[in-house]
Formats: sequence, C-alpha cells, structure tokens
Amino acid sequence: MLRSHRTRWRILQCAFALTAVSLLLGSSIVLAAPTTGTLEPGQAPEPVSVTNVELPKQWTHREVELRGIWLPGKELLEPQDKVLAKLDALTSANFNAVFPDAYFRGYVIYPNSEYLPQFPEARGRDPLASFIEAAHQRGLQVHAWLEYGFYAYHTPDATKDKSMGPWLDAHPELVSVDSSGQRFIHNPAWGDFYSMCPANPKCHELIAGIAVEIVKRYPVEGINLDRIRFAGEKYCYCPYCREHFRKDTGLELKPFSAGSPEAKRFLEWKRAQLVKAVRLIRDRVKAVNPQIVLTSYVVPPAEKDNKAQSWDLWMKEGLLDAIAVSMYGADIRRDAQRALQILGPASSRLLCAISCEVPTAAYLTNIEEARKVTKLGQITWYSGAVTDDLEQLRSGPYAKPARPPLAQDRETSVTQGAR
Repeated sequence: MLRSHRTRWRILQCAFALTAVSLLLGSSIVLAAPTTGTLEPGQAPEPVSVTNVELPKQWTHREVELRGIWLPGKELLEPQDKVLAKLDALTSANFNAVFPDAYFRGYVIYPNSEYLPQFPEARGRDPLASFIEAAHQRGLQVHAWLEYGFYAYHTPDATKDKSMGPWLDAHPELVSVDSSGQRFIHNPAWGDFYSMCPANPKCHELIAGIAVEIVKRYPVEGINLDRIRFAGEKYCYCPYCREHFRKDTGLELKPFSAGSPEAKRFLEWKRAQLVKAVRLIRDRVKAVNPQIVLTSYVVPPAEKDNKAQSWDLWMKEGLLDAIAVSMYGADIRRDAQRALQILGPASSRLLCAISCEVPTAAYLTNIEEARKVTKLGQITWYSGAVTDDLEQLRSGPYAKPARPPLAQDRETSVTQGAR
C-alpha cells in the first residue's frame, strides 16, 4: 500500500472545499480520487463523486467486531512518545486491533532477520518489539502486516539506482518481468518498483520465512499478508514462468489476445500459483502456532483478474481466517456486494478494508454499511490520516467498545513468540 500522503491530503482539502460549493449550488462535483492502496503504478485513479453524505440516524453497536487499523513502517519509526500518543488516541476511539508494518521496501523493521536486512532507519533498535508491548498494554491485538508481499523494492528513479533491493540483488533471476522484458514498474508520481516473481516457489519461501520468523520471535495475534498478487496482466514472463507454464499447459508463453482461450489459461495458471503461495505460508505459520490469525488485504473485485489475485480460491480452500477486501471509495456498497457474491459460502470471513481518506461523513457511514454485509468487522487505512476522525468515531460508530472476533490465547502467543 504505497501512498503519497501529503499529496493526497492536499487533494482531499480541495475536495472538502469543492463539496461546500457543491452544496450551495445543489449539485455534486466529480474529482480524481486520491491515490489508494488498490492502485498499482501505471494505473489512473478512478473518479469519485464528492457529495453531502447523510449520517445514519442510529449506529449499530456490536459487542464483538474487529476494528483494525494499519500503521505504516515510517510511523513505527517516529519518536517513542509520539508512537505511544498515537496508540492512546486509537484506544480512546475504541479501535481494538493494530496492523503495524513489519516488511516494506525490501527490508524488515526488526533486527537480525535470517532473510532480509533491517530497514536502515531502524538499525540499533527493535521498533516492532516495543510497539507490540505498548499495544498489548493498551489491550490492542497486534497483527504484523507484511506490506510489500511480492514487491521487493522501491526507488524514486530506477534509471539512476542500479539496485533492485537486497533480495533481488542477491537473486536477480527471481525478478518479475512484463511481456516486453521490462523489469521495473514505473509510475511518474511514485517512482519505480520491482516485484519478485509471484509464481516462483523460492519467492513463496521468502514470504513464508518472514511470517514464521515474526511468529516465533514476537507475541503477535496475527499475520496480515499484502501484495500476494502479480503486478498486472502483463506479468510475469520471467524464465521460470515461461518454463513452467509450458510444462503445465503445453503452451508457449507469449502475449495472448485479450479474452482468448490462451489468455484465460494463463490467468488461471497464475491464480493457481498464488494458491500454492498462500497454502505454503499458512502451513508454515500454523505449524509454529495454530492459534495465529492469518488474514490478507486484497484488491477490490474489479481488479482481481488484472492481478490474478485468487482470493476467492484462498477462501474456498480455507487458507485464511479472514479476507480484507479493498473498499476504499466514498461508498463501499457496490464493492461489498460484489465481494459477497464472489466469496459465496466463505462470505462470513469477509472483512471490509475501508479508507478514512474520504470525507469524514463518508468514512463513518461506510463503517455502518460494512456492518450490514459482515459481522466480522473492518480495517481502516490508515493511522496517519485518522486523527481528524477520532472524535466523530468516539461519538458515532465506535462510541462503545467491542471485542475482536479473531481472538487467540495470549499466553499461547507469548509462549510461541519467546521461542
């Protein structure tokens, strides 16, 4: 979930101003949506309609409901007093679970990993350990967020930075390439990104290894996966994918016509590789601690095939305890209903991934809308932008505390984390 926070906030400020004008004129205004975690480099933002949102007259108050929030790695690296103040604020607004970033930009946030170096700004300390202790003191669940998934590196300009990140520099044969042979994904606003091949078992082993390492070291309640997907429909044409697609299907891998039987075969092959990835991660994590809650943030229904993200199959096969489907728009109802249709019998495991970077009234209303489609709860993107919403949460949808449904035995978690 790579975002340009300051840019987005300026866009939202303009949105609020234009909303006021639209109310005076009795009309709505369509703007370019702020960049969201559902977008990948190279994709244009969808337009959103900024209108006056009427808050529900009554809020549904559940005794059991996940109220999670993602915290980017940069926020965990802030001075300790600022981190503690943020946790206090979230607790006061009756959030009950935090999702701190543990793996991003090709690094892990904690020291002495067997797999990746520690993020340079974190060296000399263990921000994950101190964060988990402080969160538990406040009664918050902790789900370690593996933000980058199969993404392996970010650089402002790949033409000036010859690195592909620690992992791909050591294993260049694992880089994901598009149909033209391009190795990095370019976006003028964000810079350049490298992805490892999502089909290669060696890449599956890396993500599983990081997840297991965290579960063994830290008393977390859960692991939250992210970017377990291909970079786009033009990926991946690396040597591994060419060889194994041919072995598995008898077809030579090349750019296929959209909608052709060959293109559909390639999509299904990629979806199957991601099932293998999630199954491996689940098996490894649950072997260490069966009580760990395994979840994943996933793209919205409209983007699922573009990324070959087979989250419907993951849930059909029972590989995750819950799935957080992206619903980052100002009105989540269409994506929520589509997610229910796709999940079918597994819809009881749906979490609504919502954004607070829409107007506050829309964010609060989306919480109530989420309660109409799932009893499990919501996860909010993100802690750095929710500050202005806390008072409204305390007096509205989060006025009463709730217990998280994805609970586990804290003593078991502590014992496993001390190994």
